[in-house]
Amino acid sequence: MVKSLDPTETGRDAQRLDQNLHKRIVGQEEAIGNVVNIYQMYLAGMNSPGRPVGNFLFLGPTGSGKTRMVEATAESLLGDARAVTKIDCAEFQHSHEIAKLIGSPPGYLGHRETHPLLSQEVLNQYQTDKIKLSFVLFDEIEKASDALWNLLLGILDKATLTLGDNRRVDFSRALIFMTSNLGAGEMSALLNPGIGFSQTVPAPEKMAAKINSTGLAAARRKFTPEFMNRLDKVVVFKPLGQAELRRILDLELAIVQRRVFSNALGTPCTAPGT
Repeated sequence: MVKSLDPTETGRDAQRLDQNLHKRIVGQEEAIGNVVNIYQMYLAGMNSPGRPVGNFLFLGPTGSGKTRMVEATAESLLGDARAVTKIDCAEFQHSHEIAKLIGSPPGYLGHRETHPLLSQEVLNQYQTDKIKLSFVLFDEIEKASDALWNLLLGILDKATLTLGDNRRVDFSRALIFMTSNLGAGEMSALLNPGIGFSQTVPAPEKMAAKINSTGLAAARRKFTPEFMNRLDKVVVFKPLGQAELRRILDLELAIVQRRVFSNALGTPCTAPGT
């Protein structure tokens, strides 16, 4: 039977990821859709060879769920929200601190004592027999020095990183996530324009478009074109309203309730949503 291809259809594994993410993430449909689409391309073998599985830049105000999205994806696929190699970019504001990531080269003080944070062993430690994927999170990427951004250019493009002792790290089975608060102030100004009779509230569609354009403009001002061109998806997270916050509160209370019951029964607490 001849059947035309439908780009909106998803496989069972990708559909399961979509359902699990919707159980854990509230109010960020675009972000969920982008992550599921990249995962579907990986399952179909359509992702670009010699590059990471996906390069994501998550923009938006604090508390909108950027880091939680990464943890929820790892939890859905690997069963553990902590199965993420997290790099706090606030610790790499100076170029010499890059040695903590790749190790000191031979001849430098502390060459053998410095253990790189991005070695192949660290990258693969959470992979399972079924899911051969690694999750790497560069949190608050805008706070890092230019040296880290230059280091990322090779990772995002060629999926390789050369350590201080000339060992190579392969990122071709990694999902790279970067989070940033760039443009958060402008987004807040759009949502709260001030007081006055002339202030009008735009339609939700127009407001979403303005928030997206504001985040993208802030990212393009901060990062170089070659950095932006290496990204697969730039997702601007929407600020959460009262309805979304109430749903998140219900989810967190359910987790606490499950933990209380498991401790009372003396059994380990299972992952939320499973």
